[in-house]
Amino acid sequence: MLLTCRLGVVMALVLGAFVHVFFVQGTAAAGPPTIGIESSIDGGPWTKSPAIYPVKGQSVRLKIAEQPGATARWYQVVPDISEVYQNCNFPWEPNPYKWIGLAKIKYLRKELEGCRGRWEVDLIRNGDPQRKGNKAAETVSAMVKAPVDSPHYREDAGSFWFQVEVHKKGRVTRSPGVEDSDNKGLSPKVFRVSVRDGRGYLGYVTSFFNVPGLFGSIPHQSNNYIGADCADVLASAYGKWRGKTIQKNYSVAMLVTRLRKRAEAELTDGKPNKTLEWGKQIHPGDFIAVGSSKKGPYVHIGALFSDADKNGVLSAGDLVLHAGPMPLHFTPLREGKFDGNVVILDPHSADLAESQIPVKPVARETRK
Repeated sequence: MLLTCRLGVVMALVLGAFVHVFFVQGTAAAGPPTIGIESSIDGGPWTKSPAIYPVKGQSVRLKIAEQPGATARWYQVVPDISEVYQNCNFPWEPNPYKWIGLAKIKYLRKELEGCRGRWEVDLIRNGDPQRKGNKAAETVSAMVKAPVDSPHYREDAGSFWFQVEVHKKGRVTRSPGVEDSDNKGLSPKVFRVSVRDGRGYLGYVTSFFNVPGLFGSIPHQSNNYIGADCADVLASAYGKWRGKTIQKNYSVAMLVTRLRKRAEAELTDGKPNKTLEWGKQIHPGDFIAVGSSKKGPYVHIGALFSDADKNGVLSAGDLVLHAGPMPLHFTPLREGKFDGNVVILDPHSADLAESQIPVKPVARETRK
């Protein structure tokens, strides 16, 4: 009988737990990866894809081939999103925007101890709302709770990575893990579950929660959820939504130039100097780019998420979804991150995923 894995109390992280390449102490050398993780969403067919994109509220089950006389150990691989990473100098540093090399992102690997010995596990199981007084479905997750000290870590949506080892008579075989990283970051072969908080384009943007903020990210890094900055997270999410791979290395200025403008305004403390109505001039998922002045360059970009204060117009309480330099997160306009001259862009007015020749990586956002 398949039982949901339940975690005990997660032990505090010890100093030095995050490393660029992580090896498990006290085990035999595992060698190259030979195990593939299969997955099923909501009881659907099993797939061998290294990445899946369930919608929040769907159940996720994982399995590997059983080996008699062996023990399976499941691990969650977690990027340290408490740090800010950069391929380029920040605008406030000497030699701003200078390419300094591919950043090394730190990772933690934590065993899902409640799953030890199981060949098939419920990673996310949603309760039956018909049980006990018609209560709303309760989600039971086997994942690590708050594995990093970051206000931007999300347990209910975003991306989560996993590895499994099989121990048998002193020999260890494994699925891909941090050991298989290269200079661009975590291998795309490491099994990933990217939970979308909703359907449509914005749902795919939310699948980038828990992905490190990476200033000057390149398409390989953003397309594979290794790291992303403000422009790349929006472009790569667009590609996932369209089922295509983004090849162009977008900057804020390139997106502003390429996409149709819906509206312009001046924001002060998150308040626009003109009325912009939700459903008319602005829509959920529209891009909002900001510059210091009408003649100055646009330096940061995000996606309008919701009319959070429910007054029907763009106002200080409304939410923007954006990355840079920190990981993807929500910000109310009142925090001032988009104060200045803003332009509202229609992300559906051009195909961002059409074939393009990649260009030299450049820095994107300049807002601290």
